[in-house]
This record gives sequence, C-alpha cells and structure tokens, in this order.
Amino acid sequence: MEEELGEAIILGPAAALRLQDRDDDEQQPQPVYCAVGGIAGKEEWKANLQWVLANVPRSKRLVLAHLRRPPSRINMMGAWVPVSQLAEEEVTAFRQLEEDKIGKVLDDLLDICKSQKVNASKIIVASDDTARGLVQLVDDHGVTELVMGAASDRAYTRKMRAPRSKKALTVQRKANPSCKIWFVCKGNLICTREASEGANRAESSTASTSPRSSTSDYSRSKSSPRLHRKTFSTQESNDPATASVDETPTSRWVDAMDHTMEGSASVSEIVESGEEPAAEQLLHAEVEEDQEAPSPDGSDAGGMMDDALYEKLKDALMEAENLRHEAYEETRRRQMAERELAEASRMADDAESSYRREAKHRKEMEEMLARERAAMEQDRRELNDILDKIRQVDDRSAELELQISSSERMMSDLEARLSESYSLLETLQPTTAAAREETEGAHDGGQGASFLRLGYSELDEATTHFDESARVDGGGDGGRGKVYRGELRNMAVAVKVLRRDVAVDEARFAREVGRISGVRHPNLVTLVGACPEARAVAYELVPGGSLEDHLCRGALPWRERCGIAYGACSALAFLHSASTAVHGDVRPANILVVGSLSSSCKLAGLGTRGLVRPGCAEALAYADPHYLATGELSPQCDVHALGVVLLRLVTGMPAFLARKAAREAARGGKAWHEVVDAGAGWPAERGREVALLGLRCCGDNVGVSPHEVLEEARGVLEAASTASGDGAPGRLLSDDGAAPSYFVCPILKEVMRDPQIAGDGFTYEAEAIKEWLGSGHDTSPMTNLKLPTQKLLPNHALRDAIHHWRAMHY
Repeated sequence: MEEELGEAIILGPAAALRLQDRDDDEQQPQPVYCAVGGIAGKEEWKANLQWVLANVPRSKRLVLAHLRRPPSRINMMGAWVPVSQLAEEEVTAFRQLEEDKIGKVLDDLLDICKSQKVNASKIIVASDDTARGLVQLVDDHGVTELVMGAASDRAYTRKMRAPRSKKALTVQRKANPSCKIWFVCKGNLICTREASEGANRAESSTASTSPRSSTSDYSRSKSSPRLHRKTFSTQESNDPATASVDETPTSRWVDAMDHTMEGSASVSEIVESGEEPAAEQLLHAEVEEDQEAPSPDGSDAGGMMDDALYEKLKDALMEAENLRHEAYEETRRRQMAERELAEASRMADDAESSYRREAKHRKEMEEMLARERAAMEQDRRELNDILDKIRQVDDRSAELELQISSSERMMSDLEARLSESYSLLETLQPTTAAAREETEGAHDGGQGASFLRLGYSELDEATTHFDESARVDGGGDGGRGKVYRGELRNMAVAVKVLRRDVAVDEARFAREVGRISGVRHPNLVTLVGACPEARAVAYELVPGGSLEDHLCRGALPWRERCGIAYGACSALAFLHSASTAVHGDVRPANILVVGSLSSSCKLAGLGTRGLVRPGCAEALAYADPHYLATGELSPQCDVHALGVVLLRLVTGMPAFLARKAAREAARGGKAWHEVVDAGAGWPAERGREVALLGLRCCGDNVGVSPHEVLEEARGVLEAASTASGDGAPGRLLSDDGAAPSYFVCPILKEVMRDPQIAGDGFTYEAEAIKEWLGSGHDTSPMTNLKLPTQKLLPNHALRDAIHHWRAMHY
C-alpha cells in the first residue's frame, strides 16, 4: 500500500499537467500546422494537402507554414552573384519577388482549403536552417500537431515506413515531444510521431535553447529496461546474506560513477554518439531503488542520500550536456566553413572559367576584326580599281563620241556625193544603154552566167527609190545590208542591197550570182536577177515572214515547226546531192515561212557567204566549231546549223541556251518537260525525239556523212509533221477531200506514184520527167531554164505521204 502511494505521489504532477493540457485543448482547439515547401514542391504539396483535408477534422484551423531561407546568392543574367556584392535595393527587390512567388503558391493552397470549407491561414518564417526553423516554430507557437513531408515524391516507395529526408529526420528527433507529427509523402501517410504524455511546456522552453538536450531529456523520461530489471531483482531479494552485503547509498553512487567511467566512452564520445549519459542512467536507477526497495531496518533509504553527491552528479550532467552542445555547435560551424570553402572554390573556378571564356572570345573578336579590316582593305583596293576603269571607260566613251560625230559628218558628205553620182548615172544612162547591153553579153559569155542582169535605175524604180518604209529585212541581214520590198516586171520581189564595205568586188559578185542562179528547188528562194554594180540581188518575195519572227512571237504550233524544219532539211539535202553548193548561212532569219501554208518554208540566203568578204557578220551561234577553227566551208556546217535550229524549235530558247538545256536534259540533269517549249504544245516524246535529233546534228558524227544525217532528219521530221497530237498520222486531205497540190505531177497533172526531184528542184512523176529528158530537152518544164544537171533523186518523204493518202482515200 505504501509502494502504491509512493508511486502516485511521484506521477501525480505529470498526470495533473496532462489533464490540464487536455482541458486547455478542449476549451480552445489548437490549430494544425502544415509545413509547406518552396515553389518547386507546389504540386507535391497539393497531394499532401488533400490528405490533410481528408484526415483532419473540419472544425480545426489549418496554418500553412513556409520557412524561407534567405538567399546568399542571386542569379543575375545567368551568373550567381553573392548578396554582399549587390546593392541593398536589388537584394530587397529579389526577396520581395521570392515572397510574392511563395505567397501565390500559398494562396493557391488556401483556395483549395476554402473550396473544402476549411478555415486556413498562412505564415512565412525566415530561417537559415529549415529544420531548426521548424523546431523553433513548434516551441515558439506551442504547436501540438504538425504535418510535414517525409521525403520528396521521387523518393516515395510503397515500403516506405520512416522519413528519409534529413529535414524530416531532424524535426522528428529534435522537435518538442509534446507535438504530434504526421509524416506524409505523395498524399500517403508514412509514419506518425506521437506526442509524449509526460511532456510539459517548461521542458519545451528548455529544449528550445538546446535542441539535442530536449531529445535526450525525452528519451531519458523512459526508464531503461536493463535498469528496471536490476531494480526488480533488488526488490525480490529477501536473502539476509544478500542484504548483509548491500552497500550504502554513498558507496553505490561512487561505484556506479567509477563503473560508468571505466566501462563507457568519454563524455565527449557520449555527446557525439547521442547516447544517454551513464551517470544519469545510474541516477534514475538508484532513485527507483531508493523508492521501491525497503532498507534492512525497515526505514526509507531515500532520506539518507548524500545531497552533496547528488549536486555533483547534476553538475557533471550539466557539464556533459554543455560539452555535447558545444561539440555540436563546433561541428556545425565546421560544416558551414567547409561549405563556404567549397562554394568559394566553386566561385573561383567559375570566375577562372569565365575569364578563360572572355579571353578566348576577345581573341576571336580580335581575329575577326583583323579579317574584317583585311577584307575592307581589299574591297577598297577593288573599288579604286573599278573607279579607275570607269574613268578610263568615260575617257574612251568621249573619244568614241568624237569619232561618231566625225563619222556622221563623213557619212553626210558621202551621201551627198552618192546622190550626185546617182544623178550623173541617170543622166548618162540613155547614152550608155547599148554599151551596157554589149558588156553584159560579154560577161555572160565569158563566165557562163545565166542570171538576169538588172540596172540600178530599174531597181530604184522597183523599190520607190529605196524607200525606208519598204524595208522588210526578212533575211535578217541588217549587219550586211538592207532588204526592200518592190515590184519588178509585174512580180513581187525582195531586193537585197549589200554594203560596199562588206561586199566583194564587182567581178566576183557577178561570178557568185551566176553560180547560184541555176539552183532551183521548191524549198529554196528563187533568184530573179542581180545588179553587180550596185551589189544588189533580187529574189522572189516570200510574204510569210521569217522563222525568227514567228519564234519571237511564240505562236507557231509544234507540227508546223516540224513541217518548216522538214522543208529546210529537204532544201539542204538537195543542195548537197544535186550540186557542190553549200548554203553556209542556215539560221531562223534565213528560213522564210510561206504565207498560206505555215508548215511550208523556203530557205533564203543561198550564196550570200560568197557575196560578202570573209568574217563579215558571222552568225557564231550557228557556226560549226570545225569551220571556226579552219575556215573551211563544208556540208557539215549546214548540218550543224540545222541542228541548232531544231533545238530552238523544240525549246523556244535562244541558240546558246537551247543547246545547253538540251544537253543537260540528255544527260539527265533536267527533265524534258522543263526544256520543251510548252507554248508550242509539244508532245513529250515527240519533243524529246526532235531534240535528240538536233543534238546528233550538232555532234561530231564521226563515221557518218552529212547526207546520212540529213536523211535521218528528214525521216524523223516527216513522221512528226504528218502525225497528230497523239502520234497518229495527220490529215493529208484538203478541205474539199482532194489531194494536196504538191501530190500532183506538174507534167501529167495526176497524183504521182514515183516522185523524183529534178535539177530545177521541182518534183515530177519519174516516168514523165524521164520522158521529158529523153526527148532531148535540157531545160526545166517549169521555169524553161537550163537544168544544171539531169540527175534525178527519189523523193521518199513525198512518196510515203502519197502512199498514206491513197490508203486513207481509197
């Protein structure tokens, strides 16, 4: 009974304190504090707040507490700058910005609480150490219930049963024992540290000054099982022998201290290891022995304890705690110094790296500046050179302008003299007409020329005194002379007057005209006559214009282009086979389109190269490279020029560009549809075939004669000109169903079966022309002029066309 009473007396004050605390809590409910992390943990704490709202009664008030650690460095434009190096206004502004950000995070959490109808508020506390700040917050505000994170969400596992972060472990160990702490992670409860029933506010006040001693006091409030077992064995011992060897209290305390100092570590080691001091354990054990074990004489042994020894033990305990606290503070200061040293070392490394980068950047900038200066100097020199050239050009231009003025005055004088000469010539013309006729006869007899000689006055009258409005320049000889439209002996003619500075002398001019006057072909422009004195030649007038004009307008369909090319090819084949003549000036400006038949043409400019001096107004774009290298005129020159014309017909481009584009397409560098002239409506395959033909004509053609190339070209162009858009043969009938006029023999007036080309260039039925020649005729049935040759050539293209017409018509 006495033992029970003694225990009640000992536990009475603690029990009363607990009852008082419970009464206070019932009268005024304590709020639940929730430790909220920074901005980075906003989403994590939303889940944890949901757990708090689900597990804390709605009647309790929530306090969202955030402990802000004042920054020691601030990020300024990507570089971390110590606070000590910044102005106070900048630091204050940065801290205000951080407070606004965390305040917004807390406001979002308060909105969640408000939506759940829970009364909540927020508090922001500045502290250098978050864990110590939380411990201090618990002590200063008397927090009895606290919810905080056990670890970050990344560290959460289902098997997690204890806090993992250093902050949570520190708070669990050092916080006031009277505070109940829930540790949550990712919206799940990890563990709970229950509040100690025997704790009071006086102990928490002492614990706030020494966090680690508070934890030690809390752990010492529970008796060691080992000491309890020792106490119980002392109480149950009633052996007189055992009682006789029982020691006095003073000797037991001294032995206990000696045993403790001998069997335990030093005081500093005890402080560092966090174990309960052995002297304090012995003190609790002896107190329990004095309270529970009766003395041998039946009296209470507790009153006989030596008070002085007890005071010394208390002093020793206080000194041990002080040493422990000092060791903790020293360790903390050392760790802080090491961190500052590491930070300073890192900042020094950063500064060195930044210096190296700046030095490298400066070196690069200096090198770039040097290069820019060198480039500017080079540009300046080039600009000076260009200015010098411009000055030279200006000087040369002034000289040329002076020369032009002088030339214009000279031309005016020459025109005046020429006018006087023309007047004198007209005056002398009636008296010299007979002499000129005799001279013409002598020339004709000596040179074998059969062309019609014309007088200058006759040409002057035919062209209305060479009126500029009558110029046609259909031959494109603006660089060699002028071409006028006129009417001579009731026949429309085109009179070409060559410039005296480019034309050959009169005798050679007459010989060349006589050489080409006997050449006749349907696709060759007929020579009407010439005036060697005036270096003028009269041709039949072809009113359809030149192929160059049609290509510039771009309105010529592909089938008509093939027909025109076929006519030019036929004329060249006739020239190369029926005589030794070479045209030498094949180009679109010399291919004249017949007015009524846009697919028919006549080749002009025959013999013009022999009428002018060498090198005058050469058409380099159509010239054969072999001719440019040697100056030797050959049939290959005509074939090469025809190939360039074909490429222009297919592409619609100028000569040089047409040849370049066709070669790229042939090599696969371009698609054929990009090269072929879309405005002419070329079928892709037909355009490719004609373009490849043109490239073959422009090639070297080693081992192949020009005649064979022309025959191949005639076959391809004939097939193309008589085909429809889809490749089928075209119509060969006229609108009234009759055969075309060129199918009819000029002698028999019937459709030919075996067309042959005679020396005059016209096509006849083989039987009819042979009969004509066999009867002793040596002149043309059409022109009544002497045939240069009696050799006949089969017209295969016309024969195939007639055969196809007969198959369709009959």
